[in-house]
Amino acid sequence: MLTLSWTRVIARAADAERARVRARLWRALLRKAERPQEYVPAISEARIVERYADGFLREVRRGERVFLQRVTPDEAQGLITFRHLNTPDIAAIRNELREDPPGRFALTVSLTLTGARTDPAVDERELRAWDSDFARTVEAVTAVLRAGLADDTPR
Repeated sequence: MLTLSWTRVIARAADAERARVRARLWRALLRKAERPQEYVPAISEARIVERYADGFLREVRRGERVFLQRVTPDEAQGLITFRHLNTPDIAAIRNELREDPPGRFALTVSLTLTGARTDPAVDERELRAWDSDFARTVEAVTAVLRAGLADDTPR
């Protein structure tokens, strides 16, 4: 399998504010998992199909494609995993909230392609298209997360 990833800094937080900022960002990432169309411009529709003790099953429409994803949040790890159940090319997408010692919070989005997509014959143009598409998506998501921190009303 091939994994591509993108990381963007969301915000800095002083030591006294780190827990509050992390909690707000985590809530925003959970909201993004449940209502992705508010964060990802390419997603036009989303609905939760079923809830489980450790997450939920969702269906999202992105262009002409409809994805069925098993969503598993792990707050302790700052990680939300979206396992694709009905696509031949995507195995999983991960959203990870990272924090470094200087007090910067960053979002890392990872895309893991299925074994079928890691064949040496995969066109380099296709990989560039994935990269371009996901880079734009991560920029859009990061912008919404930053705006939510600037706005004191909880999202």
